[in-house]
Amino acid sequence: MINQIQSSASWSDTLKARKKHLTALLEIVDIKTGKTTTVQALTIKLIKEEMSYVDSKLKGRP
Repeated sequence: MINQIQSSASWSDTLKARKKHLTALLEIVDIKTGKTTTVQALTIKLIKEEMSYVDSKLKGRP
């Protein structure tokens, strides 16, 4: 088994990149006008929840 050691800076960078990616996905999926399908609504909800999780992890980092 290979153990990878990540510094807190690289982990923080990974979380920031993940948040940026989720933000881009949200912009693609989020429909401002027109009717939103159930799948779109669920996708948007899950992306926002994941972004909230990433934010909480970033705030917990020094």
